[in-house]
Amino acid sequence: MNEEDVRKSFNYFLKMYFDAAKEVYDEMRFNELPGSNFKYLKKIYKAKKITPSDFAKQFNLSKPTVTEIINKFLEFGLIVKKTDELDKRKYYISLTERGSILARSNEFESKRAVQKMYEKLTTEELKQLVSIFNKFEVKK
Repeated sequence: MNEEDVRKSFNYFLKMYFDAAKEVYDEMRFNELPGSNFKYLKKIYKAKKITPSDFAKQFNLSKPTVTEIINKFLEFGLIVKKTDELDKRKYYISLTERGSILARSNEFESKRAVQKMYEKLTTEELKQLVSIFNKFEVKK
């Protein structure tokens, strides 16, 4: 077996994974959102709620850029704005249920890909695959 055979086989796996991801996004109708916005959703998801100024600091973004991102997320129904109880001039953004789902979409992608593996592979082949994948684990 040569490197080209390995490369081609790996590409088959990647195609299966990306096709599974596309299915998930198509089902959720999230394919209209630029991929670069996922990191922002993940940050909001981890923070639970965040002010626009803290959001801007986290990503070193200008206020107009943050406003644009917030407006786009509001348009897609991914976030809600909530006024601070103590300081009415201040507000927080947090994810809607739809935004939370999208922030965790890589979890859904990988679950769909695993379903496809179960459809194609025997139990023994799955065990071998897990053993191979575990060799790529990065240990700190």
